[in-house]
Amino acid sequence: MSETLTNQIGEQLKAARLAKNMSLDDVQQITKIQVRYLEAIESNNLSVLPGDFYVRAFIRQYALAMGLNPEDLLGETRPASISRTNDLSRAHRDNDGVVRAGNDTQLSTKSRLSNLLPTIWVILLVVIGLIVVWFALTHLTQGKQQSNDSGNVSVSTSTVPASQSSSTAASSSSQKEKKPAKPALNLGTPEQNTALQTTIYNISGQNNTAHTIKINGQGTGTNVKVTVGQNILFNEMVTTNKSITVPSGTNAVNVQFTNVGNAVMTLDDQKISVINTATPFWNVLINLNK
Repeated sequence: MSETLTNQIGEQLKAARLAKNMSLDDVQQITKIQVRYLEAIESNNLSVLPGDFYVRAFIRQYALAMGLNPEDLLGETRPASISRTNDLSRAHRDNDGVVRAGNDTQLSTKSRLSNLLPTIWVILLVVIGLIVVWFALTHLTQGKQQSNDSGNVSVSTSTVPASQSSSTAASSSSQKEKKPAKPALNLGTPEQNTALQTTIYNISGQNNTAHTIKINGQGTGTNVKVTVGQNILFNEMVTTNKSITVPSGTNAVNVQFTNVGNAVMTLDDQKISVINTATPFWNVLINLNK
């Protein structure tokens, strides 16, 4: 889609909204698309959207809400399909009826990991060596300190009651063992947008910390693609448990499934609702800075 065409679409959608005397909040209530994404479409700031698929999908939703024909607006003869996104360009249906994608990315990822293994081993050995040195030095220092303390107690036993010394040591040990617990993530209630084939979670103020996504592919498995903006964090066929780290500073992360009925997903060990549907394709969009 050219920049000029997108500008024209944004202007037409904005003009239609103003003609209906509607605010962006009103459009959000109808389409379930966040206001900041609607503003981005009207101003042609498409880098704000979470992925290429959502550019056309959001424009279609916006156009339908304004009573416009999305095919005329986009100059298309048929609506865009999730099944034709770049990551599923080699998708095929096997004899068992399961839709699977090509595994070139999977092989490339494994190759890169294989090349990094020697470096990882060297780093691990260095870290282990530093831990051993630190452990030895710490215990040597503690041994000398305990020896000195023992000599001091033998001289001044009358001024340091044994019960007080034991109480102080127990209190110090208790303070060292206590660690502040990380507050549980409040996922809220997800939005199910069947037109976009997407489950949407809006979580406030969680973009300043890293998060962990875990996916289990049951039965014959599920193809999973995890993207942050234009960056692909993960793209593999999952038949067992897989963990993906979402880095700090992420505003939105999208998880795309093929054969979604076999997928079980958690975010920071909390269950994510992945709809059990007859269609093989589904998305989970998590906005971490609503």
